[in-house]
Amino acid sequence: MAERRMPVEIDHKLCKGCGLCVHVCPKNVLEMVEDLSVWMGTTAKVVRPENCIRCKMCEDICPDFAIKVVDVGVEITFEDSQGNLITKSK
Repeated sequence: MAERRMPVEIDHKLCKGCGLCVHVCPKNVLEMVEDLSVWMGTTAKVVRPENCIRCKMCEDICPDFAIKVVDVGVEITFEDSQGNLITKSK
């Protein structure tokens, strides 16, 4: 049974909007978006979850430990950028 969660989870209370995760992602999964509720005014957002290969480069580079990538070997279900339901395991 697949867990219902995104392949990349971002804690927006910890994200300071530095953009390092966006720059290292080899699959263009993340983007910086304006969010006036966070202290820097921008935050990282998962915009193309279907492209995530769970390489953990974004998690590794985040200086504030705001990003968690779902472990390899866990089956997950999420909506892609078009709203289709996707189930992945790796």
